[in-house]
Amino acid sequence: MGLHDRDYMKRPSDDDERHGSSSDSGAEQSLTLFLERHPKFIRYVGIGIAVLIVVAIVMAIVGSKSQ
Repeated sequence: MGLHDRDYMKRPSDDDERHGSSSDSGAEQSLTLFLERHPKFIRYVGIGIAVLIVVAIVMAIVGSKSQ
């Protein structure tokens, strides 16, 4: 058998097709559908977290000056 006959690495095996669905594939599909419906969700969450961090820093500065 030569190198040209060894194409098993190029083709997906039958086991991958049968066991392709993992236990969390439902969660992945749900998350994918949610992000397709709401594509800017991650951006809004990031902006919200950034605003909360800025508010927390301002409150810490104001709180330390009042003591």
